[in-house]
Amino acid sequence: MEGHPEVHHEPFHNMTNVLKQNNKVNWAKQGFSKNLYKRVPTDVRSRYERYFNDELWNLQWYEQDYRNNYKNEMPLDMNLVPVYEELKCTGKGIRVAIIDDGIEYTHDDLKDNYDEEISINLNWNKKDPMPRYEDPTNSHGTRCAGEIAMAANNKKCGVGVAYNAKVGGIVLLDGTTDDEMEARALINANSLVDIYSGSWGPKDDGLMVDGPGVMAQIAFQIGATKGVIAGSKRTNRLPEENNGKAINHITTGRNGKGSIYVFASGNGRMLFDNCASDGYVGNIHTVAISSVTMDGRAPEYAERCAGVIATAYSGGLDNGIKIVTSDINNTCTLSHTGTSAAAPLAAGVIALALEANGDLTWRDVQHLLARNCEVGPLLKNSGWSTNAAGFDFNPQFGFGLLNAYKLVKEAINWSTVPEKSICGVNFIIPKSRKHFGRAVKFVSTVITNGCNGCIKYLEHVQLCVTIQYPKRGMMEIDLQSPKNTTCKMMESRPLDESNMGFFEWKIKSLQFWGEDPSGEWTVVVKDETSNLFMGLTGSVEKLRLIMHGTKNNPYNN
Repeated sequence: MEGHPEVHHEPFHNMTNVLKQNNKVNWAKQGFSKNLYKRVPTDVRSRYERYFNDELWNLQWYEQDYRNNYKNEMPLDMNLVPVYEELKCTGKGIRVAIIDDGIEYTHDDLKDNYDEEISINLNWNKKDPMPRYEDPTNSHGTRCAGEIAMAANNKKCGVGVAYNAKVGGIVLLDGTTDDEMEARALINANSLVDIYSGSWGPKDDGLMVDGPGVMAQIAFQIGATKGVIAGSKRTNRLPEENNGKAINHITTGRNGKGSIYVFASGNGRMLFDNCASDGYVGNIHTVAISSVTMDGRAPEYAERCAGVIATAYSGGLDNGIKIVTSDINNTCTLSHTGTSAAAPLAAGVIALALEANGDLTWRDVQHLLARNCEVGPLLKNSGWSTNAAGFDFNPQFGFGLLNAYKLVKEAINWSTVPEKSICGVNFIIPKSRKHFGRAVKFVSTVITNGCNGCIKYLEHVQLCVTIQYPKRGMMEIDLQSPKNTTCKMMESRPLDESNMGFFEWKIKSLQFWGEDPSGEWTVVVKDETSNLFMGLTGSVEKLRLIMHGTKNNPYNN
C-alpha cells in the first residue's frame, strides 16, 4: 500500500541488530507490551452480588463474603445466603420486638414488615412507637430494626437478616424508666412476640454494677418460664432452685415455648468494664451477644465475660465499613456499630431458626447456639479453651461466631431438650478464713453430687456472691469445676472504687456447658490489682453455687 512501509517477518533480534549497525542510530531495543495496575484494593466479587437488588447489598460483607475467591482463608460472613437459597428460610411468620427508642415504621425499607400489634410507647404512654425526632440520637431502634427486617429487592438500603420477619417497636429508652416499665417492656404482647431484642443495659463506664430490678426479673421468668406446677397448685413465682426435681414450667412466651431475649454484651471494655457486672447479660433467660470486626478481631469496646454465648459481626472504632441498615428520615447508614449492632444480627439468625422449627423452646435455642458457632474465624484472638465436655469457649466471644446455615440446618430436625433441674449448694466460709485482700486470697471448696444425680449435663452455672470490700472493682473471682475447667467469673474493674461490695449478686457462666457437675468445686476470691501498700482487706459473707442442667444427654433425643 502506497505510503506505508513493507511488513517484514524477520525475527525481532535480527531487525534490532540491523538498526544498531546503522550509523544514524544511537540506540535500539525491541519493545514489549506490559500491563500496569492501579494501586487500589482488588475488587473481588461475591457470587451473591446480584442476589438482591438493594442499593447497599454489596456492602453487606457480613452477609456475603467478597473474598470467596481467595483460597486458604476463613470466610468472613455469617453464612446467611445459603439459608435463603437452600433452606428457604427468610424469617416469615416470626415476630421480633425491638425494645429501644422507637422505630420509624414509615421507612421505605421497614413499612412492609412493621407489626403494629406488638408495638407500644411506654415512655409517652401511647401505642405509636415512632421515634421523637427532637432528640437526634433516637435513631438507634430504627437501625436495629433494619438489621433484622429490611425488605429485600426494593432497591432501598440493604437486606435484613430475616427480611420477611415482622418487627415492632417497644419504646423504653426515650426518657427515664423504672423497674415496672422495664417489666412491661419485657412481656409486652408476649403471646405474640417470638424474640425481644435489646441493645442496651447499664452505663458502660466501668463503675456500675446493675441489672434488672425485681419486677423485671420476674418479667424475664414470665416470658420464658412462668411459675411451676406442684400438684394442682400453680404459683406465680419460679423458685430459684427445685432441689434436683425436674421443673414443669408454665410458660406464656411464644405460647408456652418461651420468648427469646437477645441482649448486647456491652461496649465498656476501654474503661475496663466487664459484663459480669451487667445483670441483663447475667440473666439465664438472655442470649448475650458480643461482636467482632471484619478482620476477625475483638473490637476495642467489646466487653467480655463468661455469660456471653455467641458473637456476630460489627465494626470497630475506625472509619471502615460497619453495618448497613435503615436510619431515620427514610435514609440509610453505613456506620452502625458496637455490640448494639451485633445483637440484632443474632436476633435475625434466631428468627430464621424459629421459622425452620417453630417448636424450639428458649433452652433449645441456647443449645443450638452452643453447638453451631465457629471458632476458626476468631482463632487469632487469645483466650480460647476447651472444657471437659468438648465445648470451645472464650469469654470474649462465647462459643464463637454465628454460623446461620449450620444453626438453622440443625434446628430443622431438632428434638426438644429434656426438662431441666436446678439446685444449689453453699461454699463453706469459716469465720477464721473469710477475710481476703491484696496479700491473701480467699479459697473455698464444696463437693456436689449433681443434685442427687439429677444433673449430669450442665447448662448454666451461677455463682451468687455476697462480699464486702472497700474497692469493689479490685476484686476477681475464679471458679473451677470438678473437671478442672477454670472460669474467670469476675475480672477486676479498676475504675470501680465503690465500697458497696456485692450483695447476692448472681454471675452467670456458660463455660461449664455439658460437663458433669459431680465432684469438688473450688472458688477463689482475690485482689491482684490494688497497690500492695494500700492494705485493702474485705470479707466473703456468702457464696452459693447454682447449677442448671439435665439428667439425660440433651443431644440423644
